[in-house]
Amino acid sequence: MKRKILFATETDVNQGQGYFPQDIRRLYNIPSNLTGTGQTIGILEFSNGYSMNDARQFWTEHNIGIPNVFFVSVDGTQNDNGRSADDEEASLDLQWAGAVAPQAKLVVYEATAGATFATFADALIATLKYILNDTKFQPSVLSISYGDAESSFDQNALVEISDLIAQLDAKGVTVCISSGDQGAYGMHDPRGLPVRHADAPASIPAAVAVGGTSLQPDGTETAWTYLGPQNGGATGGGFSDVFAKPTYQQSSQESGRGLPDVSLNADPATGYQIIFQGQRAVVGGTSVSCPVFAGIVALLNERREQLGKGPIRNLSRLLYTNASELSYKDITVGNNTFNGVKGFPAVTGWDACTGFGAIDAAKFIEALAQVDVQSAAPSNTESGAQAKGEPVGAMMRSQTSSMTTLPAPRSPDHPMVRVLAMIQQVEQDADVKGVHHHHFLIRDIHVLAIRGATANDIKSYAFVAIRYGDSEGLPGPIPNLTAGQEIELQGEYIPINDVYPSVGNPGDPVIHFTHHPDGYVIYQGKKYE
Repeated sequence: MKRKILFATETDVNQGQGYFPQDIRRLYNIPSNLTGTGQTIGILEFSNGYSMNDARQFWTEHNIGIPNVFFVSVDGTQNDNGRSADDEEASLDLQWAGAVAPQAKLVVYEATAGATFATFADALIATLKYILNDTKFQPSVLSISYGDAESSFDQNALVEISDLIAQLDAKGVTVCISSGDQGAYGMHDPRGLPVRHADAPASIPAAVAVGGTSLQPDGTETAWTYLGPQNGGATGGGFSDVFAKPTYQQSSQESGRGLPDVSLNADPATGYQIIFQGQRAVVGGTSVSCPVFAGIVALLNERREQLGKGPIRNLSRLLYTNASELSYKDITVGNNTFNGVKGFPAVTGWDACTGFGAIDAAKFIEALAQVDVQSAAPSNTESGAQAKGEPVGAMMRSQTSSMTTLPAPRSPDHPMVRVLAMIQQVEQDADVKGVHHHHFLIRDIHVLAIRGATANDIKSYAFVAIRYGDSEGLPGPIPNLTAGQEIELQGEYIPINDVYPSVGNPGDPVIHFTHHPDGYVIYQGKKYE
C-alpha cells in the first residue's frame, strides 16, 4: 500500500515556496517557550524511508535545532534513506514533527506495508503491539498518516487496531491519525462506489482524527475544499459504518463515530515546504496536518510535565467534553465534496468536514494542561464499545442505525458480508421447489463489513438470490426492484469458484441467505428481514 502525497501545483504562499515553520507557528500561535523537551513522538511509516540529510537541510534552513531521530524496524524493514520516489511521506512527517517540537525525540517505527490493505492492516497491528511494549522509547504521542475507506479493511482487523489504540491511550499515548485526502468519498481508488466513506483507521473512537483546512497568510481559514486541480483533494470526513457513536458525540444525529475531530492546514494550494532528495517542494494533505498536530500534543505533554502531571489521556473525548474551554477556531466556509460524492458543509460548531475547526495552540495547550487525566479516563461506552466488556469497535453500524455484529459464517469458505451496491439487471422471479426468489445482478459492490474473509476477496459484482414468501425467507416480495437503484444487503457470499448453477446467473459470485437470522435487505429506505 503506497500513500499518495499531494504536491502543490500552484501556491502564492511565500512566493511559491509554501509555508515555513515560523509561519505555521505564528498562524496557529504555537508557544515559543515549549519545544517538546522530555517528550517522544512516534512516527509510523510503512514501506517509506527518509533521508536525514534532507531533514537536516530543512531544519537548518529554518533555524531549527536538529532533533534527535531514532529508527526502529518493527519487522526487519530497513530505512532506504529516502531514495525512492515514494518516500515523501516519511520525509514530511519527520521534518514537520521536528519543526513543531524540535527538542522531542523523534522515533520512526518502520514496517512493510505490502501490496494490499490486508497486509497494511497486519503491519499496523504489529507496529501498535510493538509500541505498546516499547520500554526503551515510550512515546507519548503517535502520528499515523495512512488509511483508506473503512470498507477496504476487514472488520476484525479494524476492531483489533481499535483495541490496541484504546490500550495505548489508556497508557498516555495519544494516537493522531489523518482523516484522509479524498473528501467524503474517502477512497484512494477513484473508481469505487460513488457514496460516502469514512476513513480508517481515523474512524477509531480512541484516536484523534485530524482533518484539513486551507489557511491564508492573513490567518483566514476555510475548509480544504476541492475547487480544481490546485487543491489536489479535500479534507476527509464523515461517519463510521464500523464504530458506533461514542458517548462524547451523543449530540450527533448519526449513529456512527463522526470525524474529523480537529483540523489544520492541509490544502496543497496553501501547502508546506519540505526538502525531498535535496530539493525544495511544497506538499499538502492531512499527511502534514497530522504530524503538526502530533507535535502540538507533544508540547501539551511537556507543559503538563512542567505542572507535575502525566501525559494527556483520552484526548478524543476531551476535545468534546471540554470544547467550550479549548478556543477552537470554528471553520464555517467550504465542504468536502469530492469525486462526484456530495460532501458535508463546514458549519457553526462541530461538523463532518473540519470537526471543531482549527486551534489556537497556546490556549489549547494551557487549557488541557490543567486537566486531571484520572477524571478523564474513558468508560467502555465513551470509547464506543458496548458496556459489558466488549472491545472498542465491537459494534457495527448499518444504515438503519441498528447496531449488530455480523453473524459467524455458515461455512469456512463462505464469508458473511454486508455490502452496498448498484442493481445492474433484474431477472424474472424464480420458483424453486415452490419457494419464491428475487434474482438480480449487482455491480460496484462496496463492502461495508465482512467476517470470514477480507474485502479484497470480494468481487465488484455478484448474482443475488433473495428468498421470500415462506417461514425461512422474507415475509413477502420487495416491490419495484429496478436497475440503477442502490441496495444494501447482508448475507452469505459464495465465491465464484463455488457457485451453484441457477437460472439467470451468468457465473458470478452469489450473495444469498439475505433473510432471518443471518441477513437483511435495505431498499429505497425500507428494511426487509
